[in-house]
Amino acid sequence: MIRALLLWAASASAGFGACPEGRAPFPPFYTDAALFEGALAATGHEAPAPDPVRAVTVPHHLEVPELIALGLRRAGGAPRRIVVLFPDHFRGLRRHLGTTTRGFETLLGPVPADPAAQALIDSGLAEDACIFDRDHGVRAVLPFLARLHPGVPVLPLAIGIGSGPAEWEAAADALAPLVDAGTLLVQATDFSHYLPHHLARQRDQQVLNLMAAGDLDAIAALRQPDHVDSLGALWVTSRLMAAQGMAPVVIANRNLQEGHRDFIAETTSYVVALYQPPGADPGPAPGDTPVYMLGGDFFTGRALTPLLADAHVADRVAAAARQATRGLPLVLNLEGVLLEEVPAGLEHLTLGMPAALAVAMAESLGVAGFGLANNHANDLGVSGRAATRAALAEAGIAFAGPGEALDLPGLRIVALSDLDGQGGQLTDAALDALVSDPGVPVLAFVHWGEEWVTAPSDRERDLALAMSRRGVAAVVGAHPHAAGAGVSVVNGGDTGVVHSLGNFLFDQRPPAASGALVEVRTFPQGTLFLRQIPLPPLYEIARGR
Repeated sequence: MIRALLLWAASASAGFGACPEGRAPFPPFYTDAALFEGALAATGHEAPAPDPVRAVTVPHHLEVPELIALGLRRAGGAPRRIVVLFPDHFRGLRRHLGTTTRGFETLLGPVPADPAAQALIDSGLAEDACIFDRDHGVRAVLPFLARLHPGVPVLPLAIGIGSGPAEWEAAADALAPLVDAGTLLVQATDFSHYLPHHLARQRDQQVLNLMAAGDLDAIAALRQPDHVDSLGALWVTSRLMAAQGMAPVVIANRNLQEGHRDFIAETTSYVVALYQPPGADPGPAPGDTPVYMLGGDFFTGRALTPLLADAHVADRVAAAARQATRGLPLVLNLEGVLLEEVPAGLEHLTLGMPAALAVAMAESLGVAGFGLANNHANDLGVSGRAATRAALAEAGIAFAGPGEALDLPGLRIVALSDLDGQGGQLTDAALDALVSDPGVPVLAFVHWGEEWVTAPSDRERDLALAMSRRGVAAVVGAHPHAAGAGVSVVNGGDTGVVHSLGNFLFDQRPPAASGALVEVRTFPQGTLFLRQIPLPPLYEIARGR
């Protein structure tokens, strides 16, 4: 930490003098190449993400150089241009935006200028500034770019601390023609500043939820630097990527306190995010960051029983599901009762399924746990509940009934039902059971709403807010048998909400029925990141369609 702070102090105290003479590039800023070489060596095993990355968020604080290297290595590719967005830390700009037509010398090689900078200057959007000489917002990233993308021109854009949505929108409009498939956009920002860890973690969770929701208005309303040191860089990146159909995947979220034993009153937080098409593969989770998939209703009875009894059909369904989940541990809502033998003539809406078949499918899908809080878990009364729990326990599959928790590495999932089949609607007492401090984020997996209705009612909104006020980081719902539109937020971003995952495997057909997955990434400091993932129609696949 001391080393990085000295580097920061040097940049702050040196001021911002004149640009180099003539058209000379900016000279190297740092003097110790070992910091950069060490981070590159430590991340040498990191391969580019399997699916394309159009933008990346990385820190610029050299307390965590390995996170900068991680993000840029995962971004990979062979861009013909790199655009770097960063904050004007020391308020050296006369206007709200600044760029330069000069290149840079770095300890790891030269970085050429991008000719497009001149057009931004000529248009009056950005001034031709000299702040790039010493601002670590860009200088800390350039040596990595010089090594990983030698010879690729860089277009830096400094965003003024006092800028606002009007300036950000103008910047996004001007950059849109430049940030195409051949461009890598780098958002070089740090996140929560000057707060103790417990407050920084709350701010981080708010930002992660708003990034997941893609809520530009809410992002613009965040506090700078409590949430991020450049709201403009975050907003412009989010706007440009959303217009291209790209969504963020946060692969790292860390706070300075995590690496220090002594209390730090004013910490800094860091985020590494990749912007990819929905459902794209960002590569393996780095380090100790568990990742899970949550799916909706799982039922192998009625029409599915004879289909899945065919091993070829079962294998076909499992292969399609595993492709969507990428083999990650899976948590599902078990919609019905597991029985050794399903009685003949069971009523259509009494959901029973052969235990052996359900367990076999669960094992082939990589199910880490089932939620049992739903309106059909009690279809056959006390004996049915007991038989279900006994079958799962014998198979070694974890489960959670109403108000019970699945405690997984890095995540607690609490199963809840607001439907009559499990003792009526949720009460304040049941919600109060969520209040705990397990040291990991809490996700409420809730059976609620109305069938075929994929938007929340006032009751679901109120329940989500009540859960948020009890410290729940995320609420994921099921029951409507159709997937909702994605992630939304409540309580200022404290809690991310996915209203309905619909069906995972259920004998209902599209277009009325549909399903989705939610990928849950957890981080050691106690935060999580959600993203909704497409799920193919597994029932149709079972039927050979």
